[in-house]
Amino acid sequence: MECKKGTAAMLEWRGRFLGEGILHEEDYDQALRRAEELERSGVISASEWIELVKLANVALLRL
Repeated sequence: MECKKGTAAMLEWRGRFLGEGILHEEDYDQALRRAEELERSGVISASEWIELVKLANVALLRL
């Protein structure tokens, strides 16, 4: 069950923050805060959090 919640949360995060493929700094900060919330609440693992941070970094660098 936890795996499904984590997968759904990651998909929602990607849709919300990476839908356009780029992140502006304000959106980047919000994306990182949301990813941290997910990890702290136990919805996603630390390795999944790292994956989201890497994706956000790539999207920010596309500007």
